[in-house]
Amino acid sequence: MNDQILFRPPTSRDAVAMRILARDSQVLSVNSTYYYALMARHFQATCMVAEGAGGICAYGIGYCPPEQPDTLFVWQVGVARAAQGQGLGKRLLIALIQQQRPDFLEATIAPDNRASINLFRSVARQLAAAHTFSKPAFFDAEDLGAGEKAEHLMRIGPFAEQSTTK
Repeated sequence: MNDQILFRPPTSRDAVAMRILARDSQVLSVNSTYYYALMARHFQATCMVAEGAGGICAYGIGYCPPEQPDTLFVWQVGVARAAQGQGLGKRLLIALIQQQRPDFLEATIAPDNRASINLFRSVARQLAAAHTFSKPAFFDAEDLGAGEKAEHLMRIGPFAEQSTTK
């Protein structure tokens, strides 16, 4: 399945599939379909979907913070359960980096989310880039509200020009 994947910028018509992937993950924050459509339309250059024969099997949502135009902040990566464990999330992130060509990649991750930490560390290794995981929380429980876990900042980069062309 993984060899026949098309990585492309999303369109607003992908929003329903993106929301379903988030919901079916049972671990990602699920937003409204409108949210996913808006991100796909307004941030098409910093978002990506992976499409296989059965439709959308993964997505990544990101943006460049206004005060950090050299940084791609990845807000959410979703991979269909049937496609997990095949390196699809890593391939999607690398394709997104190749599309955007940032100097740095950032994401916030809960310290107990080993899958996400390992995903971003694997991207850093493949691209031969340094990575850090902040000790003070980027957002603590008070920032995010009751029932939410603190999120720490994972920062990867800078990327060497030749590393992003693998």
